[in-house]
Amino acid sequence: MTQSEGGGTVYRCSDGRYYGDVDVWYHLESEAWTPCCWNSDSMTEWVETQEGELLVLVPIIHSSLPEQVQIEHTAAGTSVL
Repeated sequence: MTQSEGGGTVYRCSDGRYYGDVDVWYHLESEAWTPCCWNSDSMTEWVETQEGELLVLVPIIHSSLPEQVQIEHTAAGTSVL
């Protein structure tokens, strides 16, 4: 399961960062990222940046986040601080 109680999905990205579902939607809506491919079985998503870099977003369990990564739960979902 990729969500904690009351929270949204958190993704580990191939750029070494972590993104909450709110962060992912922000990047997509601002057109900083363009969706390329989605695997509905694993919930893995591939996106292309404005610079043409391909990123892979893999959902992870909140409890497996590194200690220094902090998340915030809002009504809209989860953001990584």
